[in-house]
Amino acid sequence: MPGKQPGEPKKRRERGDDGIHWDKTNRCYEGTISLGYGADGKRLRRTVSGKTKAEVKDKLDELHKEIEAGIRTPATYTVWQCVTDWLDDLTFDEDTVAQYRGQANKWIRPRIGHVKLKEFSATDADKFFKAIAGSLSKRSLLMVKSTLRRAIRRAQVHDLIGKNVVELIDLPPGQPGRPSRAMTEEQAGRVLATTRNSAIRFTTVTKIGKAKTAATHAAAKNGDLACGTRPRTGTPAQIFGQDLNTVTCRSCRIQLGLDEDEHEDEALRLEALFVLAITLGLRPGELRGLAWDLVDLDRGVIRVWRSARKGGDVKTPKSRRSLKLPKRALETLRKHKQRQASEHEAAGSTWQDNNLVFCHQDGRRYTRDALNWRFSKMTKRAGIGHWHAHEARHTAVSIMSHNDVPIQDISDAMGHKSTHVTETVYRHVIAPAIRGGASVMDDIFGDQDGTDDGEAKTA
Repeated sequence: MPGKQPGEPKKRRERGDDGIHWDKTNRCYEGTISLGYGADGKRLRRTVSGKTKAEVKDKLDELHKEIEAGIRTPATYTVWQCVTDWLDDLTFDEDTVAQYRGQANKWIRPRIGHVKLKEFSATDADKFFKAIAGSLSKRSLLMVKSTLRRAIRRAQVHDLIGKNVVELIDLPPGQPGRPSRAMTEEQAGRVLATTRNSAIRFTTVTKIGKAKTAATHAAAKNGDLACGTRPRTGTPAQIFGQDLNTVTCRSCRIQLGLDEDEHEDEALRLEALFVLAITLGLRPGELRGLAWDLVDLDRGVIRVWRSARKGGDVKTPKSRRSLKLPKRALETLRKHKQRQASEHEAAGSTWQDNNLVFCHQDGRRYTRDALNWRFSKMTKRAGIGHWHAHEARHTAVSIMSHNDVPIQDISDAMGHKSTHVTETVYRHVIAPAIRGGASVMDDIFGDQDGTDDGEAKTA
């Protein structure tokens, strides 16, 4: 083909061809695709950039493929905007959404939030997860990956991206997480004894450590401290006497009732909640959402049909179940209902009538954090340290398992989809062969703390 002759005018590119030019300001090549005109009459363009014309040409070809597939990713749309849009669309309960949002703010936003979504590659995702693997457990890594994967999937549905690169990568091992725990029967009994205001007996004042300024604690015969602190192995302990009024540990004094605590009465008024949590293994959300119209005190049955999740539904269809109440649970629920009637009368016009079984003294629903705080407070008062409410569910499975309740019965009581879930999630507390839950709990806890022996043994 003959070359261009001197003085011959520059040939104009055909209509529809992409434009590539040198950007003097940014010192790179830019390629532009025209998409016609918008509703406001302005021309719509998509632009890419690169160090060479060949690189820009490849990007333009990829952009054409996206346009043909109907993908319209805004040039400035970032990974964080993608995640935020997904979070805003969630229909979970407020506590769960807050957990997702907090996790995304902590890990995703500062590290990859600024990356443009259309430029976010599988390599970027792989580097991101390897970078945070040194700080997170495998479960936390899975949750972060789930957030990113589901956020990008939403972008795919809205034609904002063509490929979900997060689905292409494998997660690194992560750090060892804290294993779930279950109380022993003796520990669970101590917690239930404490809720009935017959807590473990602390008899001596003990100082832990050699420092002159170290606080003194209330200690039981077995060495447990009222505040739940667990001294390091080998740390010296000195007995200072038996006058508990001389205890200086603030937490110990509160646990013993030596100092005023505005929440003390509220913690002790929740005996029925602790009994249901430990004997039936209800989820914290199911306890927070339990309503009186689902409790049949005459027949001794509760229907677990609601939870504190957004919309009020239980976690899964199989979670919707009816459970026979152990006698101790039935007894405490009757007392609890009488106490709540008195609280309703005392609150007067400030009472919020949500018909909840467990709530604040003005009828407001507990948040997840508020419930965990009260649960931990009671376990510390019982002298077994910090536990959260969901671990009562593990405890119920453990106790039923070690008292020969069949695995199918445990699965049904927990509201699991199948026995596989029970065996997988609670494998650390499952014993091989397993009797019917309510009667077992009556045998274990029914004759403690003043319950009539004959009644407890006739289940």
